[in-house]
Amino acid sequence: MPGRIGKISIAQLRSPRSQQAKPMSQWLPKLLKFLPFGLVALGIALAFPYIETELQGLYDALDTTWQFTLNLMAMGLIALIVAGLLIPLETLGWWAGWYGDPLETQLDPGTLVKPLPPEQQVSRYVIYLDGIAQSKFQYLPEAENFLTTLESVLPDDILIVKGLMPYSPVNRPLTEERFLSFFWRLATKFQGSESLGFLGFLGSLTIQLRNMIVVAISADRRYGPIYNRGTAQVMYNSLINHGYEPDSGIPITLVGYSGGAQISLAAAPYLRQTLKAPIEVISIAGVFSGNQNALQLEHFHHFVGDKDVLERLGAILFPKRWAIAFLSYWNRAKRRGKISINSLGEVGHNDAGGPFDDKQQLADGRSFLQQTVEAVANIILGNITPAEPLAAHQPSNYERYQQAPFNQPSYYPIEQNLDPQLYRPIGTWMGRLILPSPKRRRRAKGVLMELYCAEPAYQEWVGQKVRVQFARDSARIKDYVRAVTKDVYLSEEAKYSQSQGAIHPERLNRWQQVNPLESLAGSRKHDDMVVLLREVRVKSTSPLTLEIARDPIQIAGRFYALVQILHPVGDRGELFCVVHFNRQSRQFDGPKEFVRFPEVIANREGIYPSTMQDIERSPQNPMGWYIYGAQDSSGTFVVSAIAPRSLFRLQPDRIVSGESACREYLTHQTWASLEKGTSNSVLLCPYPSRYAQSDRPQLQELPKIAQHEVLREAVRTSTVSNLNVPASTLINQWQQGDRALVLHVYGGIGGQKRESAAKTPIFFGHFAYGVAQVVWEPLAEELRFEIDYLQVYTHNVDGIIAGTLAWNRFIGDRQWGWLGTRPVCDVLVKLDAFTDAYQVGDIARSPLDIFLDQLEVMTARYRIGDGTGGTYVGPAHNCAQDSNQALYAAIRQIQKGIDNYPEIAQKIRQDPQQGERFEQLVALGKAIKRELLPFGAARADWRENSSQLGISPEEDAISSLLVGLMSWRSLFPRKASETVAKEFLYQGALIWVLRTNQVGGYDPDIEPLAPTPIG
Repeated sequence: MPGRIGKISIAQLRSPRSQQAKPMSQWLPKLLKFLPFGLVALGIALAFPYIETELQGLYDALDTTWQFTLNLMAMGLIALIVAGLLIPLETLGWWAGWYGDPLETQLDPGTLVKPLPPEQQVSRYVIYLDGIAQSKFQYLPEAENFLTTLESVLPDDILIVKGLMPYSPVNRPLTEERFLSFFWRLATKFQGSESLGFLGFLGSLTIQLRNMIVVAISADRRYGPIYNRGTAQVMYNSLINHGYEPDSGIPITLVGYSGGAQISLAAAPYLRQTLKAPIEVISIAGVFSGNQNALQLEHFHHFVGDKDVLERLGAILFPKRWAIAFLSYWNRAKRRGKISINSLGEVGHNDAGGPFDDKQQLADGRSFLQQTVEAVANIILGNITPAEPLAAHQPSNYERYQQAPFNQPSYYPIEQNLDPQLYRPIGTWMGRLILPSPKRRRRAKGVLMELYCAEPAYQEWVGQKVRVQFARDSARIKDYVRAVTKDVYLSEEAKYSQSQGAIHPERLNRWQQVNPLESLAGSRKHDDMVVLLREVRVKSTSPLTLEIARDPIQIAGRFYALVQILHPVGDRGELFCVVHFNRQSRQFDGPKEFVRFPEVIANREGIYPSTMQDIERSPQNPMGWYIYGAQDSSGTFVVSAIAPRSLFRLQPDRIVSGESACREYLTHQTWASLEKGTSNSVLLCPYPSRYAQSDRPQLQELPKIAQHEVLREAVRTSTVSNLNVPASTLINQWQQGDRALVLHVYGGIGGQKRESAAKTPIFFGHFAYGVAQVVWEPLAEELRFEIDYLQVYTHNVDGIIAGTLAWNRFIGDRQWGWLGTRPVCDVLVKLDAFTDAYQVGDIARSPLDIFLDQLEVMTARYRIGDGTGGTYVGPAHNCAQDSNQALYAAIRQIQKGIDNYPEIAQKIRQDPQQGERFEQLVALGKAIKRELLPFGAARADWRENSSQLGISPEEDAISSLLVGLMSWRSLFPRKASETVAKEFLYQGALIWVLRTNQVGGYDPDIEPLAPTPIG
């Protein structure tokens, strides 16, 4: 796509003052810095005049050939000094605009090694930057041979750009339009001649010494940033002229040979900032400083031969590459797995014996050139040899749990024969995610799924592998996928954490451009993640391709039923007699059957995640349990997860009204009761009088059953706060389809088997956001809450993967969940101004949806640690801080929409049905921003939404602590939940608090432990 495309270029990154051309007088003082060197040389000559006489005598004694050679050497030395002085001048001149419009994108765009076939879409761009022997756009024969051979092994959809001059910020060859062009043309002529012997060597040496100065300038802190922006502008021009579209997310690979590696490494951050593209750098025998921010690259691949002496000078001459500079960009990037150093074997730096030599051979028969081409091509194509699996020093809980057959999806047949009157599928589209092999990735463009359940029209696909990918016709989804797609290289911290038993995405190690579906499917060692898909669109039936708009939801089981547990059967204690709910009588007097509750595996601290001991005596049993699972090969229903029905019904145990009473409850009463095995459901209404004349439809009164339900019905029919507002009126504000923001906090495990994380008096707990929706439950024929969490969860020994998890998976799962071991609090917040959509024309969008978008981004980043393969808990980054960063980003996005599009805000305000809600939203956003950032200024990473995950707290402990304290209210899970809930409360939100305390069977060795109240 030739010409300008209206996007910002590299030169536009400068300050406004720098956009204007500067007179030379402003830059002359900088050039005077070189004056002392000339004065020293002049002083030596004046102090020792006899030296000149001696040297003249020696010169006269030489024959004509040697005199000519020395003359050339002297000319070369003078030219080299002059050229060295002119390089900064050329750089400053580009910056000042002396060479024309620096934004012109059609100047010397380079050429393609092979033209792009018609109608062929490009999947990756490759730019080659040659070594320090380059003097013009044409390369030496060995470099041309390398590019031709490389092009022959790459597919047609990968473009290779050549013909750039990296040793000039204005892409100007040495042989044209320069003060010393005649000299460089002569040196180039000598360089290309094999018959001139020493003169050819001298010409090549002069060019290389001049370009070495350029490499040093690129690494210099004074002129380097300017020079590197100039070369980045050259690459930008080339990409734009060859059809690259900024913001498209198409990957870019910079291949730099020798000094070209330094130029590539230095220009890449500017190029990435402008194009918003993933960029990797491949260094072939590269000499570079390590001063540049390699953390911004997808990866830096460095290939060096064992006989390459020149390359090793870089590690010696540049202190930032020394091991003692452990906080330099280079060493930090190495620790985070951003840098790979690979040996080419018995290979030198250049010429014969160099990486482009097609004559000399390795022990396996390949030439040096073949080896180099294969190495570069494999990286570009993503065909990187997987790393050796790292043996864990300590087994993880995930590996322990996998030893039980009932915890593996393969234990349950695809074909299930369950009575549809008693069992219902959890969702319409369900299955097991499968990570495609590296060779199938280019074709799959997503992941595979073994289909367990489908719509009636596609039942023939059940049991087969189908393709799952994100819809491509949504700008929101494109932005999401592009934002979180990263190269994955496990850092040293991730490898160490893995050796201690934590589960990291080992199967994705060394994969390029891992998208959020791949990061979800490949987060564990096995393809054992069962998910539910929502908002599914069938794109193709050959093979079946499912397009989705949201991340898959991790679930437990495939079907569910509503039962009451009667008693265990037999001595083993795994079979239980249950009775199903009868919709006609609305009692538990339906069919009886035996279901299996297999004994779970204890974690590595000896704590059992759940138990069935005395579960029939549980306070929740009279109201029944939702049981989730599937049939085994014998036809017995095996229960994977449980959920107390009483917790999710729209029937509170208590109603609290009035702002002060609600605030008091959130602060002091939510965690007041920790009676083991109990649960409670409390509805908070700060301003009940608002609903006295509510026009929302009343729920149909249902026949009373069981004593526990009678108590709940008493709440429904009572009057609130002597305001003549029936409790049922407040309950009826929650209608089918309504959504609520969920603030989730769980506590610790105390008692005789106290967990190690709770050994100290302070236990912070865990925080997450989620979404609850009021749905019609067909088995009970009543409304209930359906809760999904968006868990910003660090890598852990339990194999819990950051993402969207259904309540039955994260809390209710008998093996993997927390219902039986931890106290849990879910605060459901319903404020129409936040949860309902705003309609402007054909567009309907709610702030809650925007927030969920931000949370999906954060959870996807957590799965791969922004490419490092690991995330860690610290003051600046943890579940509470990063979840609230997503909230802040959503508020900021809404505020930007208000500021940037005032006409839309005006239209909303003019609508009487939306105007009041909109004003509430604006006030809520300001209040939450004020509370989350009490010092008045946003954290830099929150403000720019650019925090770096994958950083261990030990790496930068002091600054991490200071950054974390800037948003201290969101540092502690319980405090974060209370702070956000109160701000919604002040705006009149209805709040439903759901609490459990180690619900299920009775375990005498553990006790619920509330999160410590702080602040």
